[in-house]
Amino acid sequence: MTAVKLLPAIHKLFDAVTDVEKWAPFLEELAACFNANGAHIVRVRPQEKALAFSALYGYDDVLLRRYAADGAGQEIALVRFADHFVQLMPSDPRVALVQRYPGRPASCRLAISEDALHGSEAYKQMLDPADVEYSLVVNLVEDDGSSTMAGVFRGKAGTHFTEADVELFGELIPFLKQAIRISEHLARVDVQKNRALEALDSIPFGVLLATSGARVVQANATAHGVIELQDGLSLRQQVIRLHDQGEEALLHDAILRAVARAVHGRSQACEALAISRPSGKQPLSAVVTTLWGNHLKFGLSRLDEPLATVFLSIPERSPEAPAELLQRLFGLTGAQARLCERLVSGSTLEEAARDLQISVETARVHLKRIFENMGVHKQSELVAKVLATPVWMARPASHGDAIAGRASS
Repeated sequence: MTAVKLLPAIHKLFDAVTDVEKWAPFLEELAACFNANGAHIVRVRPQEKALAFSALYGYDDVLLRRYAADGAGQEIALVRFADHFVQLMPSDPRVALVQRYPGRPASCRLAISEDALHGSEAYKQMLDPADVEYSLVVNLVEDDGSSTMAGVFRGKAGTHFTEADVELFGELIPFLKQAIRISEHLARVDVQKNRALEALDSIPFGVLLATSGARVVQANATAHGVIELQDGLSLRQQVIRLHDQGEEALLHDAILRAVARAVHGRSQACEALAISRPSGKQPLSAVVTTLWGNHLKFGLSRLDEPLATVFLSIPERSPEAPAELLQRLFGLTGAQARLCERLVSGSTLEEAARDLQISVETARVHLKRIFENMGVHKQSELVAKVLATPVWMARPASHGDAIAGRASS
């Protein structure tokens, strides 16, 4: 045997790093390299009483027969198997062996007696019914206590794994460690990206991330709402298009300049312009600035293209400050908070009183108390103080539902 024999499995290992569905083909290739009936890889994190990740090859029939006898199906069978595996881990002499020698592959029948294996609950309840008699396994432990266990298995009709098998399996370890590191990094990036996108979707103004050619690579939910209006701004083949060609040229130039500033490491600047609308409504407001990327810090310009950020607002959609947030933030009563909410949205005192079905005199009394609580003396100061807080960032749920969705490159 030579390490060359592992090359097909190594290729499939790195395919699996970016596609969870490709772990099974990797395990199949790994089993073939060792003339094994099946293979398994599991990821265990500290303090967790369940497997963080589990992929199994070669035992579909056993899984369905043993863990889906009620017709639950393959996915449920895998979950039940994983739970059972965790329960039996403390009794499994193979697990104890690889935990004792982390990072070193082991042929279990070279280190564990037949009586010790057959006498364990793990063997009686799981290995014997699955015809797993011989195991070649390894446990890779990380600094935070997380571990990844991988193994290949033969049945009673096979033979134990030899020292040559152990040596060959050892050739795989550096690649397996690297693949795990990459997979974990990508998982963290994915989580961070999703959290960032959720945050963008929660704000009440549009955010477009665009390349130097005005091609949109990301848009938040509010920006999608602006695009769906088809009133002055649209996307064609993901490129920002405006109803007025002159304005479009100005916007595209501003985006190009914003990206150029990032490329050359110049200080950030903003450009603003109005976008006219065929409907005759007030123009959309657009502010263009640079999204600074890792290319400046790490020199990764080819991998991390600098982008421009285009902020959009719709004049008729005034900022909103939810009454319940104002009530908690400024110690207002419910009635005072509801009045404040309407004033911030642009209503006059008379309009707010009518909407709230109270008299103008009552509204003035509420307003006086609001001024006292917030430490302001006039309505313009009240609005400015509220807009200086994050409460107006809370976009109404109905608005979000109506324009949910994202653009991607």
